[in-house]
Amino acid sequence: MQGLLAALILVFSSITYAQSRDLGGGGFNIGATQSRRSSERFNILDWIRSQQAAVRAQDAKYGRAGGGGPGPYPDLTLTYWQDQGDVTRQSTKLGKTVRNAGRVQFLLDDLFRQGNKTRTLNIDLGFEAFLSQTNQFTPEPSITQQTHKYSEMGGGVALRPIGRSSQDTGLLLKAGYVHLDQTGLWSNTQSPISMYATYVGAEAKLYLLPFLGGRAEYFSTLETEIGSLNSKWKMQKFTYGAFLEIFLINLEAHLFSHEFVLTEAATANSTKEIHTGIGFAGSLHF
Repeated sequence: MQGLLAALILVFSSITYAQSRDLGGGGFNIGATQSRRSSERFNILDWIRSQQAAVRAQDAKYGRAGGGGPGPYPDLTLTYWQDQGDVTRQSTKLGKTVRNAGRVQFLLDDLFRQGNKTRTLNIDLGFEAFLSQTNQFTPEPSITQQTHKYSEMGGGVALRPIGRSSQDTGLLLKAGYVHLDQTGLWSNTQSPISMYATYVGAEAKLYLLPFLGGRAEYFSTLETEIGSLNSKWKMQKFTYGAFLEIFLINLEAHLFSHEFVLTEAATANSTKEIHTGIGFAGSLHF
């Protein structure tokens, strides 16, 4: 037993002597060893503190701490997308349609702000304008309707209460006016009809990684009269998908569902059309 104890003491002495030579000191140097191990250790508290320090450094660099900084900053987004899918009227499939669309959104970032990135009141204000049209309609073999198209043009104000820019996780609220010229919507006719309505909408964007995330959009018009049809109409649109972002370019794939409802004033009978499918979009941020 005494021999084993002596051997352990000899091994321990040799190790500590070697450590002390490596550290440039003499004798035991347990404090230096523990200090080195402590500096190499990962723990969640130190990681959180380092992230907070990075945020403070960023705010100081760009002058946004405490609501300071020159601001506001112009934020321009140009978007083009193409949707294609099925057209269904009262549960009867009419055919397939292809639509192209474009939109411009311009906001002043940090127009109203207070605080920094960790706690902030940050409101961006601007406008949007959009245009879309049906490029192709392919009816089902059993459907006699040959014309089904509409063009859409509108614009309004845009407000971002959450998020620091168009390339940030955030929420965009919007409202405005939209004009539709349609032929064959809700009925088998070739007579063009013009329609107008006020719209409200919202867009939500969430970054899962610095270059990858998801986006959802809602668009709805208030029910409005169509004098030529003695009816009221409304529509609502849902879009949701995922995007990949590379510097100033955003590429997106999404699913969409558009609903159009026409209600006769005299009988209150409704005709509903639903357009569903997939789409692809590309955006440039300036």
